[in-house]
Amino acid sequence: MEDDIFYSHFRMRRSTFKRLMTMLQPMWTESSTGRTAVSMEKALYLTIWKLANNTSFRQISDRFDVGMGATYRAFIKILKLICRLKSTIIKFPTTTAAQKKIADGFSQRRHNIFPFVLGCIDGTHIPISQPKNDAISFYNRKGTFSIIAQAIVDCDMKFLDVFVGCPGRCHDASVWQRSPFRRALVSGELKIPPNHHFLGDAAYPLETFLMVPYRDNGFLTSQQSKFNTILSTNRVYVEQAFGILKQKFRILKFIGVQLAHIPKIIVLTCMIIHNVIIINEGQQNIDWIELDEDEAQTSEVSVPSLQRDEAQQKRNALATLFSS
Repeated sequence: MEDDIFYSHFRMRRSTFKRLMTMLQPMWTESSTGRTAVSMEKALYLTIWKLANNTSFRQISDRFDVGMGATYRAFIKILKLICRLKSTIIKFPTTTAAQKKIADGFSQRRHNIFPFVLGCIDGTHIPISQPKNDAISFYNRKGTFSIIAQAIVDCDMKFLDVFVGCPGRCHDASVWQRSPFRRALVSGELKIPPNHHFLGDAAYPLETFLMVPYRDNGFLTSQQSKFNTILSTNRVYVEQAFGILKQKFRILKFIGVQLAHIPKIIVLTCMIIHNVIIINEGQQNIDWIELDEDEAQTSEVSVPSLQRDEAQQKRNALATLFSS
C-alpha cells in the first residue's frame, strides 16, 4: 500500500503505526480460550480502521478476513491496551523547568502574547447512542445524548490532561470542578510557577490559575475587549486539537455502542493515539480542519470570594498590561 493511501486509511504514517505497535507489544497476550487467534498487528489495524472510518464491524470483518466475534473482541482488547498507555502519553509535567518550557512555547507562537500560559482548556461533546441506564443524565442541551471530554492542550495541540466520561447534561464548569486535575491544583498536590495559569472560555470560572474572558454584557471597556481578544487568539489551540481529533477519528462523530463504559474508552483511545501521532510526526496540519466550537456557555460555578478577588486583580493587571 502506498504511503499516502496508508495515511488516508489510518490517519497516521507507517512509522507511527509501527511505534504504536512496539508500545503495545509487551502488553499483548495471545488468547487462551481456544478460539482462532488474531495477531496483534491485525488487531491494531482493524481497531484503527474502526476508529478512523467508523464502518460497521461486519464491514471490518470482511475487509480483514476475521470473524465478527473475533473482530469485536480484538477491537475491545486493543482499546484497553492503548488506554493503559495514558499515564505515559498524556501527562502534565510536574517540574518547574518543564512547565516554563510550555509557557515559552505559547509565547513564541503568537504576535499578541498572553504571558505565562501553561495550557488551554475546553470540553467537547461526543455523541453516543441512548444509554440503557440513566439516559436523562446524558441528554444534553442540543437534544442528543453525549459524553463530555475535557482536555488541556499545549501549543502543539498535544493533550496534557484529559478527563473523559461526564454525562452530556453537565456544564463545562462542573466537569472542571469534578476533574482530578483541578483538585490537584486546589490541594497543592500539583504545583505550578507563580503567576502562571491556564486559559479557558466563558464557560469556566475565573480563578487565580485559570484566566477567562470578561463577561460581555454589552458594556465592556476597550481594555476589557482587548483582553478578551488576546485570550481568545491564544486559547484557539484547544479548539484546533479537538478539530483534528474528530477529523482523524470519525467514530467520534457518533459512537453507536450500547454498553455504557465503551464510549469512554473509545474517546480516551483516540486522544492517546492523537498524542502518539504528534510525538512521532510533529504538529499537525490545521488547514483542513473545522474548529470544534461547542455552543457558548457561561460559568454557573462560584469560587470563594477571597480567591475570586485575587483572580480579578490578576486579570485586571493583565488587561492593563495588554493596553499599555
